[in-house]
Amino acid sequence: MKSVLFSFGSIHLYSYGLCIAIGVLLALFLMERRAKKEGFPGVDHVFDLTFSVLIWGFAGARLFYVAQDFPFYWREPFKIFAVWEGGLIFYGGAIFSIFGFWLTVRKKSLPFWRSMDFIIPYGVLVHAFGRIGCFMNGCCYGKVCDFPWCVKFPEVAHKVHPTQLYEAAFDLLLCVYLLSRRKKFHFEGQIALLYFLLYGVGRYLIEFFREPSWLWLGLTSNQWLSVAIAVVSFVFFKLKQRKVT
Repeated sequence: MKSVLFSFGSIHLYSYGLCIAIGVLLALFLMERRAKKEGFPGVDHVFDLTFSVLIWGFAGARLFYVAQDFPFYWREPFKIFAVWEGGLIFYGGAIFSIFGFWLTVRKKSLPFWRSMDFIIPYGVLVHAFGRIGCFMNGCCYGKVCDFPWCVKFPEVAHKVHPTQLYEAAFDLLLCVYLLSRRKKFHFEGQIALLYFLLYGVGRYLIEFFREPSWLWLGLTSNQWLSVAIAVVSFVFFKLKQRKVT
């Protein structure tokens, strides 16, 4: 684990930022190639949609994290912008990015669900690279364990579950699955709703290996959110599916 890959004077290259950048560039390349091949959404729209999701997503993920430890950031306001130190909450980013995405597709007069189906698998790919960045940064690790694949981070006394890599592997598999499902398209929103449903289930399970910061009825806040998202996605999926059968 190495949060700073190298430094040149006061300029630092952070592993987390590099992983995100690699994921975004790869996603852009794949999206542009697909847009040229399929004719949707237009190649010129790919960057606009990606930029909107990234900006709103990072803002939401950071704001949710800051809200969890508001007294600290009230005392250290400039630390709010230190995203290279870690501190992003995925569900906050997801909520904000969907809102930003909706604003963009509305401005571009693009169909919302069809556009979501297009971009979602590549967003999952970026998320996977982000989790690899978390691993290199040494944040978001799991509970203490003694399995052979568990990892010792510098600031932790014992080996812990590398939950960052668990989620990265899950995201990569989910990305491949969603891309394969586009060939079996039945209704607009199918890929997006499948993502929310399957990610909710996967994140719910991965949370059992993470150290809980808040519990209610034995479940973490992320698990409750995961359950809610999975259930709502399942209901919407079935309703849309029923309309085409």
